[in-house]
This record gives sequence, C-alpha cells and structure tokens, in this order.
Amino acid sequence: MQRRIGLVLIVAIAVMVGALSKAIFIPLAAQAPKNVWDGIYSDEQAARGKKLYIDNCSACHGEGLQGADLAPELKGEMFVLRWAGFSMQDILTTISTTMPADAPGKLMPQGNADVAAFILQVNKFPAGHDELKPDAAILKEIAITATKP
Repeated sequence: MQRRIGLVLIVAIAVMVGALSKAIFIPLAAQAPKNVWDGIYSDEQAARGKKLYIDNCSACHGEGLQGADLAPELKGEMFVLRWAGFSMQDILTTISTTMPADAPGKLMPQGNADVAAFILQVNKFPAGHDELKPDAAILKEIAITATKP
C-alpha cells in the first residue's frame, strides 16, 4: 500500500513539474527577441509616416531621405550600419527629442512611430500586419540588424 502511495506521489510530482516547466519555458520561447526583419510595422502605418515625413522632415533630410548639409541620410547601407546594434527605442528617442530640428518633440509619439515605419519601409525592411507602437518597453526589445538573422 505504501509503495502504491509512493508511486502515485511520484507521478503527481512529475506531472506538476512538467506543467510548471511548460508555464515557465513556453512564454520565454514565445518572447524570442524581435528585430526589424520581423515585420514590425504595417504598410498603412508607413503611408501615414510618409506624409508626416514630407511635412516635417524632408526640408532637411530630403524627399528621398538622401540627407543634405548637416542632416544625415535616412536610407541606405550607411544609415542601417549606423543604427545596427541599437534598438527601435533608440531611433524613436532620437526622433522624439531632436526632430524636427526647428521644433523638437513637435510630433506626437504615434506620429514618430509612423515616421520610423516609413524609414523602415524605404530601407526595405519587411512590413507586417501590426503597427509599430510607441511603447518603450516593446521598442527596446526590437533590435536593428543590418542583415536578416
């Protein structure tokens, strides 16, 4: 009888350990690091961002994002390499605190995210279904990489 109770107890503990490990490890796997190659913005968002970019950024950075004078280019290999290793939060912080140069912080947080989506689109990072949200906790987990991992 004791042997049977001991066996039942061992099985019950094994089931609980299995359930606990699933509860711990599955969410960790589901939260794998994201990067700019994961479709982190939508085409609709990039279209809104293009309008905001033309109205607020193109005077300095050029309509084609090619840069001019002191304003750096926002497209191409040099742009991507400059930001590689940073997060999307770093880009949005830069946009929100320094742009436009004549009125830093002029755009609302969602507008900054829309402009960032347009910049990603021009740099040929793929679009996805969801929009890029101006949420610092989420954005700091999205890595910028020059090549697809």
